[in-house]
Amino acid sequence: MTKVVVHVDEVAKVSMAFSNVQNLLTAAPTSEIVIVVNGPAVTTLTLKSWEDFMTACPQVEVDACQNALTSQQVPITELATGVQVVPAGVVRIVSLESQGFVYLRP
Repeated sequence: MTKVVVHVDEVAKVSMAFSNVQNLLTAAPTSEIVIVVNGPAVTTLTLKSWEDFMTACPQVEVDACQNALTSQQVPITELATGVQVVPAGVVRIVSLESQGFVYLRP
């Protein structure tokens, strides 16, 4: 099974991340995928596009960086349903890499 952590920190890269993940799941449907969102990209986690993506790809975990949410002033209550909040996105990425996840940044 392929294990991938997708790092999204730019608003402009969100749709590319969606496409990368969907393509990966088409090619390797048993992949374990975690998307870690930090930086300005956390502001997109309030959009319906994330809920649509997570409905279409329920096996994908989406993690939001608490530090970025705070700095970008995004309330946790406004996040798309299913988004998990982690204390620090970079720590989450490093932890996943130490568990054998491959790093992908669209």
